[in-house]
Amino acid sequence: MRSLVVCVWALWLVSPGSVQADSTEIPGAAPEGTPSFTLGVETGLVIPVAHKPLCPGGFECLFGVGWAFGFPFSYRLAKGTGLGAGYEFWVQNGNGVYEATIAQAFTALLRQSFLLNRSVHPVLRLRAGFLMLGPSFRVATIGATAEVAVGGEAELTPTTLFTFLLGGQILRTRAFTTQADGARRSVAGGVDAALILRVGIVFLL
Repeated sequence: MRSLVVCVWALWLVSPGSVQADSTEIPGAAPEGTPSFTLGVETGLVIPVAHKPLCPGGFECLFGVGWAFGFPFSYRLAKGTGLGAGYEFWVQNGNGVYEATIAQAFTALLRQSFLLNRSVHPVLRLRAGFLMLGPSFRVATIGATAEVAVGGEAELTPTTLFTFLLGGQILRTRAFTTQADGARRSVAGGVDAALILRVGIVFLL
């Protein structure tokens, strides 16, 4: 986390500050007073850091390292504030319990871009919503998830941005039994958690 913050700060320092001269080309925001819609495509590495509820002792863990694919959509104001929603799924190592563990999330999101007079600027994103988890794209259990992510946006064109985010995500699912091994999962208290390093493209529509 510290290294990512340092990288964002360094990129901001070296990015040109003159982009604010034309308010119709503020990176990451609509022209002054003109909100815009944004559509994003993201992908990234999922690294579980806590999985006791999903992976009880004595059984194989179905919440392994994986890859995320996301599609956020938001309504972004000229000041860099965005409100929206998104869909994301993770393809994770199921360790033989599942051929592949798929977590699917439908979330609401709030994001804030800072220092919009720079072509590279910091971003804070908060998300929370509904979660489904199971083998492949079948649903074995449902639950909820929440995430805090920080990173940056780099202007490729006035309407296209490259994004990079490091997020800490927690999830909690209802109790369920995996048929392959008869394990009762998500019975104990606590939450499962993962770090997710994402990169993506955002289009201002």
